[in-house]
Amino acid sequence: MAIPNRRGQSAGPVSESVRGDDYTPFTQTSFLNPYGLTLRQTITSSGSVTIPAGITWVYVVMTGGGGGTNFGYGSRGAEVSWGWTVPQSTCIIGAGATSGAGGYTRYGHIIAVGGAGTSPAPTNYYGIPGGGTFADSATPRNGAIGSNAASGDGATSGSERDGSNGGNGISGGAGSSGNKTTGTVLGGNGGSGLVGGGGGNTRNSTTTGTRTGGNGGNGLGIDGTIYTGGTGSSRTNAAAAGGGGAGIAGNGSNATTNAGGNGGLGGGGAGASDGGTASTGGAGILYIFY
Repeated sequence: MAIPNRRGQSAGPVSESVRGDDYTPFTQTSFLNPYGLTLRQTITSSGSVTIPAGITWVYVVMTGGGGGTNFGYGSRGAEVSWGWTVPQSTCIIGAGATSGAGGYTRYGHIIAVGGAGTSPAPTNYYGIPGGGTFADSATPRNGAIGSNAASGDGATSGSERDGSNGGNGISGGAGSSGNKTTGTVLGGNGGSGLVGGGGGNTRNSTTTGTRTGGNGGNGLGIDGTIYTGGTGSSRTNAAAAGGGGAGIAGNGSNATTNAGGNGGLGGGGAGASDGGTASTGGAGILYIFY
């Protein structure tokens, strides 16, 4: 039987499994940069996977597809999962959604679900609690921190306030919509993490004042690169949109007038539009090390 803390080699007797030339201690294994392993494959679409003969375990990092939205809130960033698995000949890569939850990514027994809009933030693949649910409120209330962070609370009907920010976490939560009849109003920013959430929009497009959509949250690549969320648009006497959240492998795009920005590659959440073209979450990604 293969031992998953070895660098992809078949296990011999127990006495041989601690040799310094092929042993990878768990204490030195980072999911961003697994100790002693090399990134061999980066996969962005579903299909076949070829692993060399003799490799009996591989280490993977993956994200699902980012959520999509076309009004109000941005979308949460996709889930990030990692770990050892037996090599498989196929993989599923989650697509970013234009409306609703993004698709899931799977390789072997490791799964990362897609991000969603205003649905409750779930516990992640490893049982780490999410940021919980959201609720409309008259005062701004930012999303809670969690593995899949919660979205900021939305404005109750008739309330006059800026949008709330998404929570920070492994995957950032979405910003909510700002809602005022006069004066400057801001959409909530998406939360940051390994994957960023999308920014919220602003409503009441026929009333006076400056409207600025929320910015998308930032992401962090496996090599330590910081990816940035897109900026929200700014408009006078018209609704504005939110910027897209960054993924684990790419920046989110900026909002344009009332069209939200798209999520970055690697599961970034989409920014919220308001009457413009609906935005799309970033596609999932799979990294394979051995």
